[in-house]
Amino acid sequence: MLAATTYSPESFNLDYRSDQLLLIGRWLRPASLAELKTHYQALLDAAVAHNNCRHWLLDVRRRDIHDGDAIGWFAEFSRQLPTALGQPVVLAYFAMVNQGDATKDSRLRDNMRQGAVQGNRYCYFNQENEALAWLLQQP
Repeated sequence: MLAATTYSPESFNLDYRSDQLLLIGRWLRPASLAELKTHYQALLDAAVAHNNCRHWLLDVRRRDIHDGDAIGWFAEFSRQLPTALGQPVVLAYFAMVNQGDATKDSRLRDNMRQGAVQGNRYCYFNQENEALAWLLQQP
């Protein structure tokens, strides 16, 4: 059962892989901040519906990962994840940007630091198979 949060399937796709205990969110086009809020709420709702799934693969290749407003909002949103799911969340971003390049953006670097303070883990990948392999190795 997926979340009750409503979003346009032309902008975002959400899937749960029960064999890997993994949520996959894919942005299919650039998204406004209002849309991102809806999409992330759908991810959280789906995670809760799937036994507090905490491993998320996020395909963000088609959206702007350097948007300051979105990064700032996500820093606030992510604070609730450990409490809502009963444990920290592990996010693998398939972004066509590897971790080293992502940390060169001060806003993304600060976001990753904030996530670590909360116990969450965020990592950026330029290959989906590498993102998936990393996620599946996380406790």
